[in-house]
Amino acid sequence: MQHASLVAFLSGTLAPNTFMEEIAGEVAEFYADLRETKHGFIAISDGPLFVMTRSAVRRFLTAVRDGQLSFDAAVYVADCIVASDDIEFEDEVTRDAVAFLEDDSSRFIEDRDELWTQEEVSKVLASLD
Repeated sequence: MQHASLVAFLSGTLAPNTFMEEIAGEVAEFYADLRETKHGFIAISDGPLFVMTRSAVRRFLTAVRDGQLSFDAAVYVADCIVASDDIEFEDEVTRDAVAFLEDDSSRFIEDRDELWTQEEVSKVLASLD
């Protein structure tokens, strides 16, 4: 994952569908590795410090809820956010909102099909207000 692309998406200067196109290949590789080894490999480039504000998390979750980012991409992006040394969270609410998406990696290892519902994502979005 390119730090600059992730930050551009989270900041609103890169459209969700363009971001999705940029990361599609690495998302596919991540899940192939995850299914084969039970450990997906995350790599995110270095960049300047970025603070995950409520508006950045809201942009991320809205793209997921509205289907602009696939669920696979959402989990991968959340994993990259958490793994980055150059991204900090504004507060616990923003950390918890990203963790909501990031914590779902196990469903791929366990080969479960359940996805978050729009209602669940909307509840997390509401917690940012």
